[in-house]
Amino acid sequence: MADETSAAIPMPDLSAPPLVRIEDVKKSFGTTHVLKGINLSVYRQQVVVLVGPSGTGKSTLLRCINLLSPPDSGRIWLEGEEITAPGVNQDKVRQRIGMVFQDFNLFTHLTALENVTIGMTKVLGMKKQEARDKGMWELQRVGLADRAGHYPAQLSGGQKQRVAIARALGMDPHVMLFDEPTSALDPELTGEVLEVMQQLAYEGDTMIVVSHEMQFAREVADKIVFMEGGYVVEEGDPDVMFTNPRTDRAREFLNRIADFGDNDKNDENKKKK
Repeated sequence: MADETSAAIPMPDLSAPPLVRIEDVKKSFGTTHVLKGINLSVYRQQVVVLVGPSGTGKSTLLRCINLLSPPDSGRIWLEGEEITAPGVNQDKVRQRIGMVFQDFNLFTHLTALENVTIGMTKVLGMKKQEARDKGMWELQRVGLADRAGHYPAQLSGGQKQRVAIARALGMDPHVMLFDEPTSALDPELTGEVLEVMQQLAYEGDTMIVVSHEMQFAREVADKIVFMEGGYVVEEGDPDVMFTNPRTDRAREFLNRIADFGDNDKNDENKKKK
């Protein structure tokens, strides 16, 4: 992967129309109202990190964006097209949206390369050799070209998640969604995945990330969105959100989770001594 110190993360063009626009999106499961009217804009090359207490609708919002769980009401646009409109081909929409889940969801009987290329051949109709070449390129991007022939059982958790990222990238998505991609990993393997995501930001990929990794949010995000109770409570630049948020609730949550992260780092440093 490229040297991070030699490049800067591209700045999104906020004067252009948003790549993703969400308007008054609501979603319920039975009698539980999870999203209660979400409004959010994400611009090309922007990295947006969604934070907030567990159960506040962050993952549900991602699933609404890629139509795995379509909203009950409200509207979502992708590149100016309303993807929640009646009659929209949802499969075609999902081809433009990469999704990386908490669980890796790899096919255990396929190698890393085969996991990356299966969507290219089955969904995009790419020829096998073309898919193989592109698959190797995507594995190279995530630092796993030397593991192309390994099966998931032969990979660490961090390597599996990087294969999952390569698989999503192989479909040439216009926006990448990450749903707590490091939540199942220990701290050392978490670093592997966050490094790949940071490199994608340097390459100009548009990303919407649900994460509790506050250092990543501080260093890589263009915008922090604090959600609670099914609403966007506050959003803003990381420097502002982490130092002087407008709302007391955002300040309380971000201070607490930042302190928790600092304590984790101190514990890790003590173990190394």
